[in-house]
Amino acid sequence: MKIAYCGDSFCADTGRATWPHLVKEQLNATQLWKGKPGANQYTIVKHLKKIIHLDPDIIVFTHTEPYRLPNRHDEPLGARPCANNQHPTILQDMKAQWKDKDKVWIAGHMYYEYLMDFGFMELAYISMVKECVKICEQENIKFLNLFSFSTQEYGMRDFNWDIELPNAYREKSLARISYDYQEPDNNKHDWIESGWKTLPNHMNYEGNQVVADIVLDML
Repeated sequence: MKIAYCGDSFCADTGRATWPHLVKEQLNATQLWKGKPGANQYTIVKHLKKIIHLDPDIIVFTHTEPYRLPNRHDEPLGARPCANNQHPTILQDMKAQWKDKDKVWIAGHMYYEYLMDFGFMELAYISMVKECVKICEQENIKFLNLFSFSTQEYGMRDFNWDIELPNAYREKSLARISYDYQEPDNNKHDWIESGWKTLPNHMNYEGNQVVADIVLDML
């Protein structure tokens, strides 16, 4: 069996004891793809179009939120990081970090500051999520839909972007699950990841097990 994870940072870490790894091992599957931190929904659609040529047996999506800005550089241009770039000192630090990409981040900030229409982003997001389902159905590929965020956490401006989809888990968003499993738990394992500082997929290993169980139950 070949499995692909297509989405944002909630399926980007596939190391030992993470939920994508646990699912892969339980299914005795080969992993073809993993998520990209900060991915916008259009990047997820573009990744899907690449994944289908790898002939996956199943694709597990972690659909992101509507307010990340699609861009041809596939940079993680979200409202929060772009807004942080408005201070001159931060802009200077950003130039040192991103070098020739600083104009991309400045343009992202200017868009969020002066041009962004939240309703348009919500409708565009709904369309792109549905496009993922459409592509999988056309290619006869099995799929599961997980949602990184929902209107319960973010709210909405003009349109409810919590849409009903086939093969979807809607009881909690991945973000909501992660809030319940934030305490680092490396001390509970007989192995320690070198340099481990951040929570894999935004949740500890107990939380990763919870998500793995959800996915396996759906399968």
